[in-house]
Amino acid sequence: MSKAVSSLLVIPARGGSKRLRRKNTMDLGGKPLIAHTIEAAITAQCFDRVMVSTDDREIAAIARAYPGLSIDDRSPDLAGDRVKVVDVIHEICSRNEIRSEYDAIGMMLPTAPFRRKKDIQRGANLLTSSVDAVVSFAPYDFPPQMAVTLEGDDSFVRPLFEPSPLITGDTRSQDQAVSYRPNGSLYLSWIPSFLRYRSFFKGRVSGVVMTRLGSTDIDEQADMILARMLIESGLAESDFV
Repeated sequence: MSKAVSSLLVIPARGGSKRLRRKNTMDLGGKPLIAHTIEAAITAQCFDRVMVSTDDREIAAIARAYPGLSIDDRSPDLAGDRVKVVDVIHEICSRNEIRSEYDAIGMMLPTAPFRRKKDIQRGANLLTSSVDAVVSFAPYDFPPQMAVTLEGDDSFVRPLFEPSPLITGDTRSQDQAVSYRPNGSLYLSWIPSFLRYRSFFKGRVSGVVMTRLGSTDIDEQADMILARMLIESGLAESDFV
């Protein structure tokens, strides 16, 4: 993504989280969780405009503390439990003023506090005319090739992949192909591509790999406890993250 490209970065943050109530405003290292993502987006200096999309007054108040940050009042129709974040991004991209002013759209989830400046910049550099989108990934902690599901009242084991290493005996993890998962830290797309596909995962997609600790995602209380431990130990500021 060259300097000639005009880009908008959206941080979608609704107030009604269920599994960890009010998580976007919870304290993490002396600041609200969402503040980590806001500061990362600003510090990266990759985006012409950073916008927080929210239906929540407290989240909006946090965002207002950052000069130059835009706040988009999300409609109740786009703030429900069943609304997907891509629907929020699509609605923003569909606005005439957005399409006319910006070439590229980005998204950072506020629940991923440890993304690094260099990871954001690396992802932005991957958004070229030869791809439709860029997504950040983290390596799986354990080879997914060995995944199983448990079926019925007797919890019978059924491998999810064929042939399963558990059946063939090829269970050395270092012999399995390295696999990655989306980590919620960074999504980028050309606006025409996003409007066409309504997804960051369709078309030609490049991936930027982040570390496991740097890919920490706050979804429930155990995740918040881990994130606080990383900050208290100093690892959140190290190359391990």
